[in-house]
Amino acid sequence: MNLKPSRRAFFIRYIIFPYYFVLGIIFYLNFDLSGIDGNNRLFLIFGWIALTVIPGVLLAFSRRRFGWFFWPSLINTAGWLARFIFPENIYMDFKPVFDNGPVLLFMIVSLIAIIYLELYRNTFKYDLSEKGVEISFGFFGANTHMIVSKHITNVMLKRNFLELLLGVGHVIPVTSSGLGTGDKGVVGGFTGDTGTKNVRGGAFIGSTASEKEFVANPKNCIYGVSKPRKVMDSLKELVL
Repeated sequence: MNLKPSRRAFFIRYIIFPYYFVLGIIFYLNFDLSGIDGNNRLFLIFGWIALTVIPGVLLAFSRRRFGWFFWPSLINTAGWLARFIFPENIYMDFKPVFDNGPVLLFMIVSLIAIIYLELYRNTFKYDLSEKGVEISFGFFGANTHMIVSKHITNVMLKRNFLELLLGVGHVIPVTSSGLGTGDKGVVGGFTGDTGTKNVRGGAFIGSTASEKEFVANPKNCIYGVSKPRKVMDSLKELVL
């Protein structure tokens, strides 16, 4: 059985790029910063920064990709500072472009990312057999690895509410070595303090621990396939 991730699943996983692209179009068509001055301009600039930076921060926490703390800010900064690279006469000739620099730059970067991700999605191939699950990905099939059936101890179906509505899901083969799982940090303990009326001291007594969670990643599971329950049942029949 040969499978590929669905376009719907990749759209959900990388929804931030369509979000930035659509946001840029709406913002540019309705709020041309080159024709707005004063407090209204400042309000729109701060609004744009919030609409681009906050989703990046949320994504950084949810995906544990902390580069997203910085990328939206860097793109905004590059867009605002681009005007200072060129002479004043060029700036005046292309004032609408420079004044809307961050908006246009987000649109360009997002469009390139969407095209790249569609090409990247098509490089994934999941081959299910009695031997296990062979996963290949990367341009020209650069990367391949095999999840051997005798090492698979569990098969899990994972999907969120939106993926459930769109009819896609992730079938995760869990191995005895922990492939298919990740660690989630847990902190526990208690505090105590003591001292006089004006001087007090305290301490934290506790520990940090981790617990396993199932992680859906295109590189280590059968990611974002249509009819995932059917795929899960087929895999269980083959390897368990």
